[in-house]
Amino acid sequence: MELNRLSFNPRKRDAYETFDLTVLLVKSHFFSLFFMYLCMALPLFIIVGVLLNWSWSAFLIWWLKPLFERPILDYMSKAVFNQPVSISHSLKSLKQLKLAEMLVHLSVLRFSPNRAFLAPVEQLEQLSKERKAKRKQLLFASTKPKQTLWMLFCVHFEFILLMGFSALTIALVPYSFTAEEAMYQIFEAPEWLEIAFNALYIVSIALVAPLFVTGGFLAYLHRRVELEGWDIELAFKNIRARLSGVLCSLALLFLSSVTIAPSASYADEIDKQQVKDQVTALYNEPNVIETETTWTPIFEPKKASSSDLSWLFNIFKAIGQVFGVLGWVLVALLVIWLVYYLMKKRGFFANLSLPERARHKEEPVIPSLFAEIKAQDLPTDLIASALRCFNAGQHRLALAYLLHYSLSWAQQQHQVRLHRSMTERECKRAIDAKVPTHIHDIFTRLFTAWVSVAWGHQTPDLDFIALTEEIKAMTASKEESTHEA
Repeated sequence: MELNRLSFNPRKRDAYETFDLTVLLVKSHFFSLFFMYLCMALPLFIIVGVLLNWSWSAFLIWWLKPLFERPILDYMSKAVFNQPVSISHSLKSLKQLKLAEMLVHLSVLRFSPNRAFLAPVEQLEQLSKERKAKRKQLLFASTKPKQTLWMLFCVHFEFILLMGFSALTIALVPYSFTAEEAMYQIFEAPEWLEIAFNALYIVSIALVAPLFVTGGFLAYLHRRVELEGWDIELAFKNIRARLSGVLCSLALLFLSSVTIAPSASYADEIDKQQVKDQVTALYNEPNVIETETTWTPIFEPKKASSSDLSWLFNIFKAIGQVFGVLGWVLVALLVIWLVYYLMKKRGFFANLSLPERARHKEEPVIPSLFAEIKAQDLPTDLIASALRCFNAGQHRLALAYLLHYSLSWAQQQHQVRLHRSMTERECKRAIDAKVPTHIHDIFTRLFTAWVSVAWGHQTPDLDFIALTEEIKAMTASKEESTHEA
C-alpha cells in the first residue's frame, strides 16, 4: 500500500472531521458515482416496474442497497490512492462478490448501520473467515466510528431530497393539482404519478449513496491510521527521502570504520547462568518492579462439569432450524403469490383460468372540476333536481347534477376509474375506454354542454330534457339487464 499516494493527510481525526473530508472527496467524483449508481438501479427499476408494480420495484431497489454500494466502494478505494479509476471496471467488481456474504448483508445485517464501515474488510482485504472476524473485532475495539449517526443523517437527507423533488414536480404540473390533492391520492393515484414518485426516490438514493459509502470507507481508513500508525510511517518515509544522501554517506563511513577496527575480540566471556540468576533475583525482590494483575479471557474449551450448558445450545440450535424452515416457507409463499399475480394481471399462462376475487363496492369518485356541491348536500333524486334547476335558469348546477349521476353510474356499472384531479378530456377518455360505443354520444354532449357553461359562461345549446331522458333510459336498461341476470 503506497501511503505517499493518498489524496489526504493521514492524521488522526475524529468522526465529524472524517465526515467533512467525505463531503470534499465525494464532490470531486460525484458525477461518476451518481452515474454508476443509476446504471445499476434504473434498468432493474424499469424491468420490475413493468412486470410487477412500480412501488414494489422501488422497494426492491431500496432492499438491494448493500449490493449497489459495492461498486462505489471499489471506485473510491482506487480514487483515494490516486490510482486509475473506471466506471466499467468498478461495475465488474460485482462479479467478485461472494454470494453467501451478500445474502447475509441482504437479510440479517440489512439494517446494520456499520455495513459501510465493515464492507472494506470483506471486499478489499479478502481475509479468511476467522481472520475476518478478528479484524472486525479489532476495528471496533475502543473506538466509536459514529456510523449510526452517519446513517441517520443520510436517511434524513434522502427524505429531504425526495420531498423537495416531489414538491417541485407538483408545483410544475400545469393542472389544478394542489398539495391537498396529492395527499388525497396516495392510495388512488394515477399510474404516471406513481412512476414519477418512485423514480424521484431512485434519484434521491443515487444522490446520497456516494456519501454514505465514502463516509464508512474513510472511517475505516482512519481507524487503520490509528492502529497501524500510517501517519508515523509516512513521516519516516518523508524523512528518509530527504536524508537519503546523508544516510548513504554515514553508511559508507560506518562500513569503513568497521573494516579498520581489529577483528579480534578482547572482551571477557559472559557467564549466562550467572546473569540469569541475577535477573531472577531482581524480579523476586519486592518494590523493585511494579506488577499489575489483569484479567484475560481464556478461550480454551473447558472440561465437562456438572453445570454443562450444552442443552441450552441445543435449544437455540433447534429454534434456529425452525426459523430457517419458516423462512423457506415464506419464500415459497412469495413465489406462489408472484406466479398468481403474473397469471392474473399480465396474461401469463393464458390457458389457465383463475377464480376472480369478489370486488369490493367502492364509493364513486367525482372529479373536483364537477363538484359544485358537497356530497352531504346531494339530493336523493338527481334527475328531478337537474330538471328543476334547469327550468329555474341554474344551468351550471343542473349539469353538475347530471354529471354526478352519470359518472357515478359509469363507475359502478362499468368499473370506470376516475380521480379527483382529472380534467373533462381525461374523464371522457376514461369513460370511452369502458362503456359501450352507443353511449359515447351521450357523454360527449354532456361534457360539451358542461364546458360551454362552466368555462365559456354560455347558455348550453342542447335539448336538456331529451338528454335527461336518454340518460334515464341508458341507466334503466343496464339495471334491468342486471336484475334479469
